[in-house]
Amino acid sequence: MAKIGIIINPHAKKNKKMKQNLADLFHAIGGNLVEVRVTQSLDEIFTVAEEFQKKNIDYLAVCGGDGTLHHVLSRFILVYRTKDIPPLVILKGGTMDTISRSINLKGKGPDILKRLVDTIIRRIPIRMHYRNTMKIGDKYGFLFGLGITSNFLVEYYRGGNTGPWKAIKVTIGGIIKGIFHTNAGLFKRLSATVTIDGNELPFKDYLGILAATVENIGIGFRTLSRAYEKEYAFHVLASAMKPIDIVPRIWYLKTGKKINHPLHFDDVASTILIRGPRTFQYMVDGDLYEATDELKVEAGPRVRIVEV
Repeated sequence: MAKIGIIINPHAKKNKKMKQNLADLFHAIGGNLVEVRVTQSLDEIFTVAEEFQKKNIDYLAVCGGDGTLHHVLSRFILVYRTKDIPPLVILKGGTMDTISRSINLKGKGPDILKRLVDTIIRRIPIRMHYRNTMKIGDKYGFLFGLGITSNFLVEYYRGGNTGPWKAIKVTIGGIIKGIFHTNAGLFKRLSATVTIDGNELPFKDYLGILAATVENIGIGFRTLSRAYEKEYAFHVLASAMKPIDIVPRIWYLKTGKKINHPLHFDDVASTILIRGPRTFQYMVDGDLYEATDELKVEAGPRVRIVEV
């Protein structure tokens, strides 16, 4: 019978609040069908990936937020190399859980695992969603951004408290501030040379760049409406617009409607090459990183995500 390998990030926000021991709970739900591992560090994920590969795990379940999923994905792709990683089962545990929302996955982690175990035992066909990934430097993920996107996360993580209401507060506050301050806060700009699929964009001063293989980027924004249009590609927005021009078009960004403006790029692509200042921040699935001089984003392998 199919085997489920489970990785728990004990540091994920919702997991830290759990009163019951998650490893024990998942063992109680899955019995002999599950292998549960609690990873305290990123290096431990490599060890678990090698173990799960040797055991021919059929499903890879991840209990943590979007950042946890991206770290697990990155390390499993490296370990499995040319072989497909097992289908992903998202057991949530983070603040936003954006990737799980992209397949309308309902319930909390234990509920999702119960449904999967029941489906396996009853031998019911399991529904899979195929999703492209992106390779960002040496990392893999579903969401990438810099400029306004990474600026948002800096403000969002400031003070430690996070959640949907904090995200809404930062967004509204940033929009109000951006009307009066065109190069501060969320709207702090980035000077860079950007080449997409071999074609250099004519802009040099960017409000932001956002690319994704999922349309939902959080708090109700379905901005990347063309994310599923092509295999081994992603939807990318690169904007040099001024805040005063983009603020009235927020509804376009929320609903995924195309913005037509001479300082705005909107298309499906498979590579982005960014040459910027000596160091610049960027985001992968809600986690912040720094690049030096240049950064390449390209289409990564397709993965399967389980819906139960």
